[in-house]
Amino acid sequence: MSKPFALVAGSGGVLGEALLGEFAGAGYAVAGLRRADCNLADPAETQQAIARLTASHGPVDVLVYNAGRLVIAPFLELGPADFEACWQAGPAGAANCARAVLPSMLERGSGTLLFTGATMSLRGSARFGAMAAGKFGLRGLAQSLAREFQPQGIHVAHVLLDGLLEGSASVLRFGGRDTMPLQPGTVAASYRWLAEQPRSAWTHELDLRTLSEKF
Repeated sequence: MSKPFALVAGSGGVLGEALLGEFAGAGYAVAGLRRADCNLADPAETQQAIARLTASHGPVDVLVYNAGRLVIAPFLELGPADFEACWQAGPAGAANCARAVLPSMLERGSGTLLFTGATMSLRGSARFGAMAAGKFGLRGLAQSLAREFQPQGIHVAHVLLDGLLEGSASVLRFGGRDTMPLQPGTVAASYRWLAEQPRSAWTHELDLRTLSEKF
């Protein structure tokens, strides 16, 4: 029997590495797509990259869309290119990846799509206008996909990371302390838990934070 295949789109960084390790350790075939491998905002390039991976590993059972773009600046210093970059890294890239894997999932009547959100998926903050627009859009896409495809056996979930990831550049940038960051391995285990939930009780949105994180 072939292994289930988990694809992590946006596999760079500490969470991407943890996700690949978590699914591989649980017996999945895994593959990652990084910015250097594929422009996820390009529909044809994304389709081709995922087709090459499925030719080697079989159809995708779990897609984790973990791509993002960090753009922080006062609103009047943000240009159209900043908003476009966050849009491409958010809902545009996610839609391209979903479009590439959904046909085979629908044919089998099973599959999981997991999308990585953030605090700004729910509330925008000063200087985060471009990022909030992208993350809001990603959350809306996840909700729409869930309502359309859950009745056909596809589990769609949105994961809100309300905090900084240990080992990430953001911890140093925003002054995170050792006791505060989210642990990438623990976060990745929650993604696998979502992927393996029985369809009799599916979670659509999961928020993860440390005990010291305000909300």
